[in-house]
Amino acid sequence: MQIKQIFSCLLLSVIGVGHYNAQETANPEVSSKGKLGVSAVMGHAFIKHNVDTEKNKFSSAAAFGVNVNYWIADKFAIGVHSDLIFESFVIEEKNGEEDNSLVEREYPLSVNAVATYKPIHALGLLAGVGEEFSKEKNLEMFLVGLEYMVELPHDWELGLSASYEVKNQAYDTLVFGLGVTRLFNLRKSHL
Repeated sequence: MQIKQIFSCLLLSVIGVGHYNAQETANPEVSSKGKLGVSAVMGHAFIKHNVDTEKNKFSSAAAFGVNVNYWIADKFAIGVHSDLIFESFVIEEKNGEEDNSLVEREYPLSVNAVATYKPIHALGLLAGVGEEFSKEKNLEMFLVGLEYMVELPHDWELGLSASYEVKNQAYDTLVFGLGVTRLFNLRKSHL
């Protein structure tokens, strides 16, 4: 119950800042094309199939992420996203119908190539592939997600994100995060 309350407060804060910023800003939308966004994200990972919990229940752990995105168009970016889960846990790896093995995940780090599409100005849809690295075994993974970004002055953004990560033949993770992004304009203007 406490996680839902924290997430609700964060969501209302981001939406409130966005509403305030939209009222204060009279400038037309600035193009994202050619900008590089570097984000730091603090979050919480909900881990499915942790053997320390009941089957199909989620355990949770703190997570930290660093994301880098380059906007190749106003609505499309490519980038690299990483997450580090601050906990060790044991999962049941699916090797076949009856032949499953236990694998320890010690502070797993995931690195993914991600594409972002913005159907509307503040909302981004994410999809990516990559690998999760851990001491005992590395796992291939796929992720989908969304992020809601609020523009702040001086090329900063505040955002909420949610992603669902599927680790190949192992376990799934749902990650919620609150992040701050700094945008750098890489396009050179010619007057």
